[in-house]
Formats: sequence, C-alpha cells, structure tokens
Amino acid sequence: MTESKKKELYEKQRKDIEKLFLHGLDTVSPEKIVRSSVSLEDDRLVICGRSYALPADRRIWVFGSGKAAGRMALELENILGRRAYDGIVICPYGLKTATRRIQQFEAAHPVPDLNSLTATYELVDVAADVKESDLVIYLVSGGSSSLLCKPSEELEFDEVRELYRQLLQCGAPIGDVNKIRKSISLVKGGKLRQHFGNATVELLAVSDVPGNDPADIGSGPLVDDHVSPGEALELLRKYHIDKKIAARIVRFLERGGDRTPGSVGSAGLKTHVTVVANVEKVAGTIREEAEAMGYNTWVAEEFVTGEARHAAREIAQKAVELLARDKPVPKPAALVFYGETTVTVTGSGKGGRNQELALSAALALEGQHGITLLSGGTDGKDGETNAAGAVVNGQSALDAREKGISPESYLENNDSWTFFKKTDGLLVTGVTGNNLMDIQIVLVEK
Repeated sequence: MTESKKKELYEKQRKDIEKLFLHGLDTVSPEKIVRSSVSLEDDRLVICGRSYALPADRRIWVFGSGKAAGRMALELENILGRRAYDGIVICPYGLKTATRRIQQFEAAHPVPDLNSLTATYELVDVAADVKESDLVIYLVSGGSSSLLCKPSEELEFDEVRELYRQLLQCGAPIGDVNKIRKSISLVKGGKLRQHFGNATVELLAVSDVPGNDPADIGSGPLVDDHVSPGEALELLRKYHIDKKIAARIVRFLERGGDRTPGSVGSAGLKTHVTVVANVEKVAGTIREEAEAMGYNTWVAEEFVTGEARHAAREIAQKAVELLARDKPVPKPAALVFYGETTVTVTGSGKGGRNQELALSAALALEGQHGITLLSGGTDGKDGETNAAGAVVNGQSALDAREKGISPESYLENNDSWTFFKKTDGLLVTGVTGNNLMDIQIVLVEK
C-alpha cells in the first residue's frame, strides 16, 4: 500500500470511527432517556411502566446527583410542568441547566469539594419536607459518588478528599472503590433513602458500572448495601493505600465505623429502582450504525475491565487476528468493546484510562496497517483532561518515532495526553452531560 493510500484509508477510518462514537452518545442522551421512561397524561404519571394517580395534594419532588442529573432534570421538568413541586440535583461544574422549579447545585468531580458537601447538606435538609403522600423521583448517574458527599462527622473533610484521590490512583475496580466510599459515608449505600421517609421513591439510574448493579451506580445512595468497617479496612490494605491516607480514617474503621444517627440504611421503604440506560445500549446502537455504513460487526459479550494496558493488548490482538484471518467476521469490520478499565498511576504525567489504553494499543498495533482504534469516555472527559479519549492506528507509533517522540516513554510516565496532544490523536467532544462508562471501537479494512 502506497503512503498516499494509507493516508487516505486512515483519514476515512478516523472520520467513520468518530461518527460511530458520536452516534452512540446521541442515542442515549439524557433527554431521550427521560422521554422514554416518563410520560404524563392528564392526572396520571407513568414511570417505567408504573402508573401514579396525581390528586391535587400529591406533590412530585425531583432530586438527583451525577453527570446526567442536570439535563435529565430539565427534561423531566419539561414533561411535568407545574406538577414538578421542588427538589435539588447536584451536577458537575459546567453541567447545570436552566430548570425553574428544581434547584441545581454544581460541585466537583472526581474529588469532592466544599460545594459537594454543602449541596448534599442542602439536599438532605430539603428532603425533610417530603410527606408520605408525595412522590419522589431521584436521578442518579456516574459522578454521584463525588458530588453527593456527606462523610461521617468524625472525619476531616480534607482527609476524605485525599482518600478519594488515592482511590482514583490505586487501580482498584469500581466495586471495591465504592465499598470504601460507602464505609465512611452517611449518604451512600442506601443511607440517603431514609431522608425521604415513607414517600414512594422512583430511582432512575444511568449505569456507569460493569454489571449495572444499582448498588454501585453512584455508590448507591438509595440502594441498601452495608459495607462492614472490617471489609473496608481489608480493601485499603489490599490496594496499599492504608499508609497513604490519614491515620484518623484507619482508626475510625478499626473502631467499627460510624455510630451516629443516620449511619444506617433504610431497607423496606417503598423504592422502585430502574436502570434506564447502560453502555450495552450504546454498543448496540453503534453496531446498527456501523452495519448501515457497510461494516461487518462484532460486539463483545463481556465488559472490558482491569488495567488499561492489558485490555489494550487484548483488543489489539483481536483486531490483528481479524486482519489476518477474517475472524470473527470478514473485513471491512467494526469491533465494539465496552466497560471501564483502571490505571495504576506510577508516573507524573497527564492522561486518563482511555488515553492510556489508546497509547498502549498504538504500540500493540504498530505496523499493522488498516486498523484504527478509538477509546473514549461517554462523559466526554477522560481523567482530568479536556479529552474524551484518543484515536490511534497502525501508523501512529511509527509516525511518532519519526518525530523523535517515544511512545514507550510517555506510557511509562502515564503521560498519554501529552503524547496525543503532540501527535494529533486526542478525541475531544466536550463534556456530554452523561456517563455510561467507556467505549472502544476498532475498524479493520483490507
């Protein structure tokens, strides 16, 4: 293949692969999620198939937390109109929307700040006005673990923030991270539910976790899931962060955790939980669009998890096998993977798990012409960078070397963002106001 043909092919693949990614995001926009789940006809509200009569004295409250909360709340308010009584949602900075009846607060993600704390206290305070005859709709999505933050009063907030930072860097899967968060929290693991009393609660969850377990989505604020202090301690030691965090937190768990009022969950209250969107749906819509574009398609049956570098090599191996043998489908082909990897940070660079996966894949695909890979976060923000992820192909590492840029050095320093900034590989979509884990797409052509 001539150099001009290679360039033409890779330009086509990049255009196609970014189109597929954006198409997947559009089909699960917060607005479409709400419209497919909630409808109002006269004096009856239908939520995920459950019908509620709306007499004049029944108030509808809307609460929520997470990256999708702002846009979901706005669409819900559009549907409910004057039926929406009040409520509070907490969303990341820049994702607040113009609701009139539902209050919105902005706070930090992925590490909570004082606004996370004050907004959560305000939410709990407003929840105290909910009556048994009222209906509560709670919107939860990824990011809620940081935005909805009320740690035990025995702990210092700055020390809790440092714990969050260490959890982000230790390489632990999200389930274990959330167990530790729940063990020190007064609102996670179902503990928020009691603040709505005997009112009926409809929980609409946008999943950002493998397996779509509602107890793990946003650390499950309304889903009872008690984590013993001993289990949390074991996890801190397993990931070698017990010596990196404040001794006060370790002593708190050693003493048996929180004994203050409000530190237990509220099993038995009337709560309907529905996962209204997940990454499998995103993958399915990408598959349909790829087939419409003329690609033969294959979608992974299991979540991509574990270290980003290891996952990259496995994905690359699948693509190389298809290039050589037309298996599992013939070329031209689109392979779709989904899940959430981790990165054990040892360097001082800048990046995120999707960019690290893409950089690792660039090395594994080096010289394998006809393959392009995209790895992107559905929230549009990979780590603490301005990118959703990155796009690489069989030529990416070779071209970098010609410019005197060593892919291995940047990978070793966890500095994937800088590498892709220098090589024009960043995938920048802007924040999406949503979060359904990560997507990897691989295009393979002759």
